[in-house]
This record gives sequence, C-alpha cells and structure tokens, in this order.
Amino acid sequence: MHKSLFTVILALVGFFGYAGAYGQSSTPSLCVKAFERITLAGVAPSAEIKVGGEEKPVTSIPPKTEYYIYLLAIKMPSIQLYRVWIKQELYTATINRVTSNPIVLENGKYSDTLFKFEDETVWQIKIKEKVITGSKPKKDISGKVATNELVIQLKDKKSKVYTRTVKTIHVLKPFAGM
Repeated sequence: MHKSLFTVILALVGFFGYAGAYGQSSTPSLCVKAFERITLAGVAPSAEIKVGGEEKPVTSIPPKTEYYIYLLAIKMPSIQLYRVWIKQELYTATINRVTSNPIVLENGKYSDTLFKFEDETVWQIKIKEKVITGSKPKKDISGKVATNELVIQLKDKKSKVYTRTVKTIHVLKPFAGM
C-alpha cells in the first residue's frame, strides 16, 4: 500500500512538474519598442505679394508625426493586432513581419539604427488612421491608456489577448521633408 501510494505521489509530482515546465516554456515573450519622428516642411512658406504691394499670407504646412512601432516576439510565430492607442487616441493599424536586421531609419544624409535583433521574431506595426467613432477604451484597459503613451492589444491564434504598454515613446530627431 505504501509503495503504491508513493508511486502515485511520485507520478503526480512528475506530471505537475512537467505541466508547469511546459506552461512556462510556451509562454510568449513580447516586447514593444516605439519611436516617433516629426517631418517638417522643407522650405518655410513666404507671403504672396500681389500687384500694388498687397501681401496675402500663406498658411504653413503643419508638421507630420510618424510612428515606428516594433514588436519583438519570442515563442510566438503568429500574431494578430487587436487595438492600438497612441496618446489616448485609438488608431487602425497593420502588422507585418520584419526580415531586415538591423532596423535602420533613413534621415536624409544620415541614418538612425533603431535596434538590432537576433533570435526574436520582429513585427512592425504601421499606423493607418485615427478611429473617430467608438474609440473610448473599455474599463479594464482605460487606466493603461490614460497612463501610457502607447498601448497595444494583440491576439494569438487561440484568441488570447496580450496587452503591452510603453510609458513614453522615444522621440527621434525631426526629418526635414520637401
């Protein structure tokens, strides 16, 4: 009786140990890196001068902000983008796998190396446009949206939702456009 009880206990300990190790080994690691860069108009507009010396003011081109968001994923071969909030605004976006290493951003004559990666699968999240209707976050995530500049929700192939945040988006040097 003692021998069979000992065997059962040993089998249970082994089973739970294996299940715990398997559960930990399959947990994905997700890290978000976010950058923003302002593109400035290349030439400052000047007033238009009509015949007779009358000046007509010309409106300046507002700067354009571009976001460069990357997701480094370990043990997660496929992922689906669910929601993206930038500075408390909901945006539509796409997600694509990155194959070039390192991630380099051209800035005129110069280039910025954003980061290098080795074993991770890297996904780029491209922001499309701001969502106008239904953009208020649900209660369970509203605190994260209010206290972080970037909040991303992702789904795996089993529809499990993962939330990742970035407190402050890293600001890059402005780009002088044309």
